[in-house]
Amino acid sequence: MAKRIRERIYIVPRWPGIGFAFVVLLIFALGFGFTGNREFTRVLGISLVVAGLVVLIQSNDNVRGLEIVGCRSAPTPAGEPPVLEVSVRNSAARERIGLHVRRAIPWRKAWRLQPTGAWLPMIEPGQTLVARLPLDPAVRGRHAVPRLWVASVMPFGLCFAWKEFAPEGDYYVYPRPHGLSLEERSLARDGDLQGGGAGGDDVSGHRPYEAGDPLSRMDWRVFARTGKMVVRTLDEGGSGEVVLRWRDTGFLDDPEARLEQLSRWMAQCVRESRPFLLDLSPHRGEINGRNLIACQEALATFPGGAS
Repeated sequence: MAKRIRERIYIVPRWPGIGFAFVVLLIFALGFGFTGNREFTRVLGISLVVAGLVVLIQSNDNVRGLEIVGCRSAPTPAGEPPVLEVSVRNSAARERIGLHVRRAIPWRKAWRLQPTGAWLPMIEPGQTLVARLPLDPAVRGRHAVPRLWVASVMPFGLCFAWKEFAPEGDYYVYPRPHGLSLEERSLARDGDLQGGGAGGDDVSGHRPYEAGDPLSRMDWRVFARTGKMVVRTLDEGGSGEVVLRWRDTGFLDDPEARLEQLSRWMAQCVRESRPFLLDLSPHRGEINGRNLIACQEALATFPGGAS
């Protein structure tokens, strides 16, 4: 649920509205300067003032009754823009048109804004729509959802009207997938490619090739030496998942690079539909890869540091 910061609606004129006001003032000035047309210019000026007031009322009415009732975002890799899914509900008795959801800025700059952000052409009475709002790319971590505006420049684009909300919750940015693949890491740690190799925690050996095995797991060097088609088997837990351990990234000195390497292995397992277990010991416990979001959030909030 989003907490509305203030009940009132804010309205500022835009460039077209400022131009409209200038025209009205010019018409009144001409009426004082030319006595022969004073009555006509007075009627025209008053008519335009009334029209401007109607536009202000409609601009205010077009955002009245709108509420942000939910806001969420799937974990996003660092370097890519997170996308907030903002649920907007129209509790008014009439439809609302020409709306957009955007990140809040200082109100003094609102008069210069163009209708940008997540666009909602129309919301019927009682309807709830989801607007997808991209944010700026962020560094790894947990970030608070920013303040948001539900705004409109309707009708005629003369005014900019908005309501401000403070959605509750956070969004997560996990390390970008980067580094060696599981097979490349196995080759690097298994010097002679026999058995598990010296120090090969993530390689348990080989087994005969079976139809459907990914070619990326074929051990071509063994095939060249013996003529046998075998695939490399990785260290697996009791349920058959690949174990991705924090300590297995010890060949990297930078903690952020180690987290990126774990993220790379996770992405590979997801892409190849391989079950995995994320082991962040001794800093944290184990997380089953079936809960991918929990794994990504754990990497996003991992403190980093020496193994």
